[in-house]
Amino acid sequence: MNTETNEKRPITKKQKTTLIVLAMIAACLIVTSVLVFWVLPNMLRSRFKLEHVDLIKQYSLQYNLDPALVCGVIYTESGFKEHATSRVGAKGLMQIMPQTGAEIAEALGEPFSEDSLYDPEISIRYGCYYLRAQLDRFDQNEAVTLAAYNAGPHRASLWISEYGLDSNGHIRYIPFGETDRYVDKVLQAKENYANLYAKELALDTEDGE
Repeated sequence: MNTETNEKRPITKKQKTTLIVLAMIAACLIVTSVLVFWVLPNMLRSRFKLEHVDLIKQYSLQYNLDPALVCGVIYTESGFKEHATSRVGAKGLMQIMPQTGAEIAEALGEPFSEDSLYDPEISIRYGCYYLRAQLDRFDQNEAVTLAAYNAGPHRASLWISEYGLDSNGHIRYIPFGETDRYVDKVLQAKENYANLYAKELALDTEDGE
């Protein structure tokens, strides 16, 4: 028997280098997978937190809204802080102005107090009511609706009249820098909530039947 044929050939330097490179690639792929599928989503979830999900889904369904849009508005308006108050007097999660809250309460045939705007149920319900009203007013255009939510529907109508809409349906020029940034921020937040909480925000349409 020829014993030479059973001897193991030593690994060459080139083969060792190849194995090291493959091991490094595998390690990089594992680390990347962990980052993409666990670390980054959890980091984003900690930034884009989600609370009052049942109320958001309930009134999104009632007023035929995308719950991710409602979340985007709440995130941008108050950061989900129930007792937030703006420098101009807007209150609660969805930063409803007292005058607007009073008008909504009257339309719904219910009593109103300013402090009620700090109640998450009322804030989300009134905010969803107002979003639906503006969407209906502006042909279901979310970008224009958000401009109206921030600066008022009369200003939004004026800007459309003066500057028109671009190919994406956005007002071509918004003189208020705060409103311009607000629209972009809400739409980006909406996309983040839709991606991060697709399961949590899924609507069961049977509940609305």
